[in-house]
Amino acid sequence: MLSWLLSRLLFAGHLLLVVTALRDSQRAEYLADEMSARAAGTAGATGLLDVLLSGESVALVVRQASRAGHGPATWRAGVARSLAGAGERLPLLRQLSLREQVSLFASHPPAGLRHRMLTARAGQHPRVVVTETRAERIDAELARHYQRVSRDLAWSG
Repeated sequence: MLSWLLSRLLFAGHLLLVVTALRDSQRAEYLADEMSARAAGTAGATGLLDVLLSGESVALVVRQASRAGHGPATWRAGVARSLAGAGERLPLLRQLSLREQVSLFASHPPAGLRHRMLTARAGQHPRVVVTETRAERIDAELARHYQRVSRDLAWSG
């Protein structure tokens, strides 16, 4: 009886530590979103959250482009088309994320709450802007990694 009581007390203490640590993790996620808004601007940061919300459709677009042998430029264009087509659904997906992803045990806050936090603050302009020339240099540097990812995506489910 005593060991059962002790085990329950220790479990409650463990649970309290886990919940506290996960809340800190969620706060860190909000801080990272704020930092991304400072670097990429509010529109860039909220756009990334929308990509995360549309993860399955974005993955499908990239997988199809990979199977067709297209590279990252086609991936980006396909993702942009996918997000433009989902424009009316995105507010609903944000709301749905508030209902489905809220948990004391989640390491990340729901994307809808993260989006709401960023749009509630004063809009920020991007401090880092990638020019077309710079994007081409980045793509050239990452070309072999793109090929590996393309191969992996083409063969994944």
